[in-house]
Amino acid sequence: MTTFALVWAGRLVTALGSSISGFALGLWIYQQTGSVTQFATGLLLAFAPGMLAAPVAGVLVDRHRRRIVLLCADAVAMLGAVALFAAQATGHLAVWQVYAVIVVESCCAAFQWPALAAAVTGMVRPEQRGRASAMTQTALAGAQLLGPMLAAVLLGAGGLRAVLVVDVISFALGVLTLLAARFPEPPGSPKRAGPHEQGPGWRAELTEGRRLLTSQPGLKYLLRLVTVLNAAEATATALLLPLVLAATPEADQNAAVAMVSTAGGLGLAISSIAMSIWGTPRRPLAWVTAATLVSGLAVLQAGFFPRPVPLAAAAFTFFLGLPVVSSCAQVLWQSAVAAEAQGRVFALRRMFTQGGILLGYLLAGPLASQVFGPLVDPGGPLAATLGRLLGSTRDRGSALLLCCTGLILAVTALIGRRHTITALPAPPDEGATPTGTASAARGPSPAEPDGAADGAGPPVATGPAARP
Repeated sequence: MTTFALVWAGRLVTALGSSISGFALGLWIYQQTGSVTQFATGLLLAFAPGMLAAPVAGVLVDRHRRRIVLLCADAVAMLGAVALFAAQATGHLAVWQVYAVIVVESCCAAFQWPALAAAVTGMVRPEQRGRASAMTQTALAGAQLLGPMLAAVLLGAGGLRAVLVVDVISFALGVLTLLAARFPEPPGSPKRAGPHEQGPGWRAELTEGRRLLTSQPGLKYLLRLVTVLNAAEATATALLLPLVLAATPEADQNAAVAMVSTAGGLGLAISSIAMSIWGTPRRPLAWVTAATLVSGLAVLQAGFFPRPVPLAAAAFTFFLGLPVVSSCAQVLWQSAVAAEAQGRVFALRRMFTQGGILLGYLLAGPLASQVFGPLVDPGGPLAATLGRLLGSTRDRGSALLLCCTGLILAVTALIGRRHTITALPAPPDEGATPTGTASAARGPSPAEPDGAADGAGPPVATGPAARP
């Protein structure tokens, strides 16, 4: 766990620097252009290039040492931050330059997260993987919560230049921790073929990765569940701010937005810390299903009661479940996929789940205003029925879309909830017997219904973009 702790500290610093610079640069773009479209373009560029690069990144992660991949990706991202600092220092910083660096960092993230997730499998013992995943989630949550606040302090103290200096330093510290760490590499990966040996081609490796991603019905269910959850998170993030503003007098809007945002961040932080301390539950797939179901009901409740206090409660409940799903799902994939193929599998998984986020962002606004709004607004065909159930909110379209999103999420959690995921036998050097590992990481057996928990980046300031 020592190697992971060192790498985790570097990731924490790097994520915090990226959160600070991301907030400050987004604000700078809007101040320079006054265009919401230009601002939204920056958000789109942070997702799309990385999604397109994911298949290639996954193959390269499996062909090369994960530590080298992380070092190269961090170094390229750091060069982008240095370029922005040089442009700003000489007075030549332009919006297109910021866009170019966003594209570069998005592509680098396509390599960083699969390489890190695959490397963790060898860094920590099987019983500690859930704790390691939760620690990563805690680092991201902390960065998302502190980033905007620290960005405001730095902008006030030294302007954009101070922010860019901090960003460069954070990347440099991340690179130093990687240089100091030594990753155990998985045996039997294709990169170990000799110089004259013909390994499998790119298409064959990608096909194999896609097969392994859904090789078990339980893995297919897990991929579908996490993708829908990410789409729901993006949709809720896009809709909650308009709903809060529509339901609050102008004089109280700032306090209402802060309350909802803080509630969501608090739920994310509490759950992440709890998972870091207690580790993976005994029945991880059951916890994934239960947490997703509760999150879906929270979104449904937010649609029916679109007022600040109920929205804050819904945000807290929804984000309370995210680290549970993220940590347990990561452990299940790590245990069910061979270490030498995890780069491809995790990259493809990230492509699908990030696609859910992108879809949520792109469709939330048009669906709320052009599809659901005309249905329940005064004079609409459902105004006298569903419209009355949604109360007196001025943005009934957004409220109805939230209700439908929560319902879809809850139904997705319930469909296929009896699936199981069988873990691969642990190699002897991992310190656990194959039988013990399988029983700890798989879902419940068919005789144990997977319907509930055993024993029993915040919607406004924190979006889902920073989650792996």
